[in-house]
Order: sequence, then C-alpha cells, then structure tokens
Amino acid sequence: MFGNGFMNAKGNLINGEWKPAADGAVLPVDDPATGERLTEIPASGERDVNDAVARARQSFASGVWSQVSPGDRSRVLWRLAGLIRERAAELAYVETRDSGKPIAESHEDIAGVADITEYFAGAATKLVGQSLPLPGGQMGIVLREPAGVVGAITPWNFPMYLAAWKAIPALACGNSVVLKPSSLATLSSLALGELALAAGVPAGVFNVICGTGAVAGEALAAHRDIDVLVFTGSTEVGRSVMAARAHSVRPIQVELGGKSPNVVFADADFEKAVAGAAFGIFYAQGENCNAGSRILVEQSIHDRFLDSLVAFTERIRVLPPTDERSQLGSLISSGQLERVSRYVDIGRAEGVRVVTGGYRLMDPPFDRGNFYAPTILADVTSDHRVFQEEIFGPVVTVTPFRDEEDAIRLANATEFGLAAGVWTANVERAMRCARRLDSGYVWINTFNTTPVEAPFGGVKSSGFGRDCGMQAIDNYTTWKTVAVALEPFSDWYASEAEGQQMRPVLAGSTEG
Repeated sequence: MFGNGFMNAKGNLINGEWKPAADGAVLPVDDPATGERLTEIPASGERDVNDAVARARQSFASGVWSQVSPGDRSRVLWRLAGLIRERAAELAYVETRDSGKPIAESHEDIAGVADITEYFAGAATKLVGQSLPLPGGQMGIVLREPAGVVGAITPWNFPMYLAAWKAIPALACGNSVVLKPSSLATLSSLALGELALAAGVPAGVFNVICGTGAVAGEALAAHRDIDVLVFTGSTEVGRSVMAARAHSVRPIQVELGGKSPNVVFADADFEKAVAGAAFGIFYAQGENCNAGSRILVEQSIHDRFLDSLVAFTERIRVLPPTDERSQLGSLISSGQLERVSRYVDIGRAEGVRVVTGGYRLMDPPFDRGNFYAPTILADVTSDHRVFQEEIFGPVVTVTPFRDEEDAIRLANATEFGLAAGVWTANVERAMRCARRLDSGYVWINTFNTTPVEAPFGGVKSSGFGRDCGMQAIDNYTTWKTVAVALEPFSDWYASEAEGQQMRPVLAGSTEG
C-alpha cells in the first residue's frame, strides 16, 4: 500500500503527489548513530514552497476540507489515528533510524502521535462560537472559523510528535497545511502526510516540504499567502522567523528554547527526586526544549543528592538506539555533538566541576555515530554560561540553594521560561513555587510528561501561544462577528422635516 515503506523518501508531498525539488537538488539522510546513508530528500527551494502554498490555498478556497462538516473531518482524523496505531512499530523504527533516539522512546512518541490525533479528532466537533445581545435591537453571532493556510516549521528532536502537535489541530479546524520538518529528521513527517492521504484527507490539504531551514524554512516563514505560521525551534531561529513574518502582519505562534529548572527540596521523596532529575535531563539525550537542565538542590541534601545522581547516571544504558534496552541514544548530528562538547569545555574553563561524563563515546559500536556520555556539572553558579545558555544535550548543572526564596531566585535567573519542576512533600510550598516560577508549564513531583490534554508553551524568551489542549485551537482559528438587525433600520441621515428620527446606537453613544 505504501510502496517501498516509510524509510524510502519519495519526494515532497504536494497536492497529493510526490514531487522532486524543482531544480532536482537533494539532501542526504544519514543514520546519526551509524553514519549509514538511509535515503535522500528534496532540497526544496522557493519555487517548491510557492507550489505547496498555492496548492494549499486552492484546496482551502475550494472548500473540499474547510467547508465539510466537522463530523466528516473528525471521522477522517479518527481513521488517521487508526493507521498510525496499525503502523506504529514501523514508524518507531523509522523515527529511531532518522533521529538517533532509543527505540523505546520512539514507541512512546508514536503512541503519543496517535493520542494527539484522537484528541483533536474529538475536538473537531466541539469548536463553538457565541451569540449575544447587542445594543440598538441587534443580535451578535460570533463565528469561529478556520484561519486559512497554516505554515508549520518543526524541529528534529521529536519529529513526528511535534509535527502532529502543529498539523493535526490545524486540520481539525478545517485549515490547509504546509509542513516543513527539519532536514535532519524528515522521514516520519513524510509518513504522516502519506497516512493522512490514505485516511481521506483531500489532496492539497496536507502538504509536506523537505529542505533546510535556511532556504525552505525561510521561504515559508516569509510567504505572504501563509495566514498563520507556527514554529518550534531555538530562540535564536525563532527571532528570525518572527522578523520574517513582521512584514505580512499575520499571526505567529512560537515555542522556543528553554533552560528549565528542576528544584529539589530537602523534604522531597529522595529516591524519586533523583530518578526524576535524571529523567528530566537524559530522556531524549537532553535534546529537549523542556529538559530539566538546571537541577537546584536544597543545601542540606546537596552533597548526598549529587552522589546519588552520579551513581544513577552511571547506570544509564547507552546502547545503539535500535536496541530495545537502550536508554540513551545518539545526538542528531556531528554539529550537535560539537556544540555539546564545546559547552562542557566552556564549563571547565569557567571552573565548574565535571563529576561524571564530559566526553564523546569513541569505542565501537559508538565510533561511527554521535554519542556523548551523560554528564553532570557541579559547583555551578548563576553567572556561569552553562547555567544560562541552552546546551541541548545530555548535560546537567547542579546548584545548591539556601531556602525557598533563593530557589525561586535561581530558577527565574535566565531569559527562558518554558518549563520547571518542583520536588517537595509540602503541598503549600509546591503551589507557592508553581505560582512564582516564570514558566509556562510546571511539574510537581514529576517531570517531562506532556499529555495532549494540557496546553504547553512558554513565557519570556521561550515563546508565546500554546500547543495542545483546547487552547491550541486559538492558533488555527479566527473570530468573525456578525451583527443582525432585529428591528427596522433607522436612517441616520433622515431630515428633521420628516419628523423625529431614532438614531442608530453607535460606539460610545449614550443615546437610546
């Protein structure tokens, strides 16, 4: 049914057809854990982006998806969720080979994609507007309508999962979509588009464009016929995406970088806090925008906690990602490996202490891939770069704090505000911290879970707008007010000779 399978990229998906780049250019797709060449994808340019956007616009204007009943859209998305579950094992394998993450994590990601699709399949029939009485004998009807053509630019760390975060709610609302996944992990996004076609999403409604961020991504971000752009990626790139959108004065939602604090109080369940702190940073190799990359520990338990965290970390199984026992896989690329290594060197130069890890894995079978040992940095203060800047790898800093006030000060002492964790047995303290942390998402006695039912997004330099939950619908819909006269229209310009007239009620008027 699907030709050579999801591992073999067939081209850009535009208007229901597989197309090469207009100029024939391609990009290699390599397994980051082995260096093996997997396939090639189109290196799309502006012409390809223009083609995809034009086809999306045509499909939206035709009403083939935007004007069908919400129930029909819902049923198609339910079928899509079923196909994802049917092909879950294959999709997880593709995800692992393409991104380097452990296969056990990929299984969870693909199950999450199906959950996301089912959630928004249900939401499609529950998008409601309002009616309200208006002055002057009028009734107001406030309609929630699809925004139009949605451009989505997604990253490489959770390729299919984050593609679903963007594309599925957009489809549920009746939009047409042009998705540009990362060139470093594209295959599962192409698979999502292929499955959407098989489920019954009409041609042209869901398009997937391959290519680099600097070329295809920039062309999509700047395109004047994109009604809404949604982006997940680094804060640095997010700023350039926002600048590209400024000229068109169109909505944008951005979920950007993070440097999330994981705060451990002395009264916390010690063993669970250690396990939670490790999971917070080493899940997904730390290539996670909400990774708990700054562990803040109450001073009275700091040394004990650090020793236990080191022992826990050194038991993490670093294995080839396709091994079901693997708990930490390969970084996405040699460039990312160099970035992580450079930050650890910066930390050393700043005087921080590397208590475990701090090196690239070079022995077979890791020598052909991009593996970095899980790393803990101690003696870190808030003025160190490794405390302030996003590393995006399996590297965590540990910093002591004196009391609750000091913990909040340290937690909020970066430009980021995406997520945070608090470990404590004191309910009142947990809720005080949740209120005071500059963060869009706070976990209490847990970390890293992002179920589709709850909105996710940040504050400060971590972005604005929300993915997931019903709040995500706001990204993909627009409001239209319809004012209906229930009484005869009163002529504003009638002459006084014709007698006393009732004027219509205008904004700010106090006359009846």
